[in-house]
Amino acid sequence: MGVWVLFGYVRVAEGELKIKDFGLYRGVYCGLCKTMKNNTGLTSPFTLTYDFVVLALLRSGISGEGFTVKPGKCIAHPFKKRPMAHENESLRYCAAVAAILTYYKLLDDKNDKDKNGLAVSTLLRQAKRNMKKAIRSIPQLNLEGLTKDVEKYLSELTELEEAHCDSADECASKFGQLLAACFSFGIDDPDVRLHCGDIGHHLGRWIYIIDLWDDFEKDKKKGSYNPLIEAGYTEIPEDILTTSLRLDGMKALEALNALPIKYVDIKRILHNILFDGLSDAIKKIAKKHSKPDLNKQ
Repeated sequence: MGVWVLFGYVRVAEGELKIKDFGLYRGVYCGLCKTMKNNTGLTSPFTLTYDFVVLALLRSGISGEGFTVKPGKCIAHPFKKRPMAHENESLRYCAAVAAILTYYKLLDDKNDKDKNGLAVSTLLRQAKRNMKKAIRSIPQLNLEGLTKDVEKYLSELTELEEAHCDSADECASKFGQLLAACFSFGIDDPDVRLHCGDIGHHLGRWIYIIDLWDDFEKDKKKGSYNPLIEAGYTEIPEDILTTSLRLDGMKALEALNALPIKYVDIKRILHNILFDGLSDAIKKIAKKHSKPDLNKQ
């Protein structure tokens, strides 16, 4: 199956969010894009998705540094100013995590016979440079430790997939361990570190499971690996997947509620993502892959 860095499934439910909170959310996304360009290379923003905003909001919320958001322009939107968060340590950390995940995923792809070897090798060299810049951008965190964790869990996940593991739960938990390491790395307070790790773990599981649901028909058609297919399912087990996804979302929300986040707006946005946003994503995937009822006229 192969999990790309992050897919963009984890987003706010915009209709349930206050206008000023949505402005902060978009501002953090744009600020992260600019931070990536400044700290991890001009090509690094191509890997940016809204999933990473969750990590940036969480790290800023628990550190108490918050965000300063002001109108700004960028190459992608040169004519109209957009809300943009100023670079801070939380954004630098998030940019570094994106660079590390990208490098190790490309390193994993290098051994995939279905991937273009020359293209992957070229991207891999650039990704390695970006990762080295990322590590240098936050010397006080000793990010080499995080790279070892990411390499370990991604390698273990690859082993499960190459062995055609038929347990979606086991594979999802391995990806959850990977994101737990990213969410909790470098946090001194043991309780805060535990709860941040729990959010990362359950979000990682959630992302893996919803992605294998989204890819089920394509994987079945191509004969590609998917643990649901390995388990003998010929149709998407929608009820089972929905129950699993909702449970992981609920546990991530419980961990969020246990954290001492100073800023009410940051906590509101995170609550919106983990409650309304994840629920909306499940509904969209279910609708996307639903089959028409032939009994209805």
